[in-house]
Amino acid sequence: MIKLISLDLDGTLLDPKGKITAGSKAAIAKARAAGVRVIVNTGRPAPEAFSYVREADCDTLVSILGGAAVADCTSGQLLRRWDIPESAARRTLELCLNRKIALMIFAGERIIVDPFSQTALLERYPYPLFHDNAELIEDPLAYLAEQDLPLTKIHGEGSPDTFPLEELAALEGLTLTSSGPQDFEVVGAGVDKGRALALIATMYGIPLDQCAAVGDSENDLGAFQVAGMPVAMENAPGNVKNAATWIAPSNREEGAAWAILKCLE
Repeated sequence: MIKLISLDLDGTLLDPKGKITAGSKAAIAKARAAGVRVIVNTGRPAPEAFSYVREADCDTLVSILGGAAVADCTSGQLLRRWDIPESAARRTLELCLNRKIALMIFAGERIIVDPFSQTALLERYPYPLFHDNAELIEDPLAYLAEQDLPLTKIHGEGSPDTFPLEELAALEGLTLTSSGPQDFEVVGAGVDKGRALALIATMYGIPLDQCAAVGDSENDLGAFQVAGMPVAMENAPGNVKNAATWIAPSNREEGAAWAILKCLE
């Protein structure tokens, strides 16, 4: 029996317009009324994740930054964070900056963008909560060093032929993944949504074999590996679908609601 459902946001709980549908909200309410925990497990930072948790009325523990942190939506507290090792952080930034890549730089609890990225992301990622919480920094590399900030995650968007994937893959201490065909994500070694899901499940006292994970991207595979019931969206790529037990309809067809209700059967 499923007692906890982990939901990715983009491409999963959110429809193509970035909204949570009434059907998905109703399915979440039905699950929680039945005593099933429903959590958000997303690559987004805390301000955005918290907003969706409240809108959908999910449980309050949330996995953010692709599993690099776990937070409590009610208190706003960060409960656990896994940063990129200092030995790899500077080189990671050096490889990603100044390549015409729209970068989201997550430094602990702070969000940093360089001027090129700010302009590009206003068009590519029009979510006010992100931009309201992002700091515009001319030289992020120098700024992180001056402020003694950790590097927790980098999300890059743009043309894949500009991505330094081979160079990043050669660095020790990193996990390299993606949330779509036009982006890449860098977190610390061993960091993924599965680790965060395992921590949240432990905090709720629920065995992982009684957890379901619903997602659509490569960065959901970590959650698929630890959850007893992995569920891929129809809009997921083939390798993600191959890792799932069930295939839900696409996020255009309220596939997340289908997955939640399927878990209640």
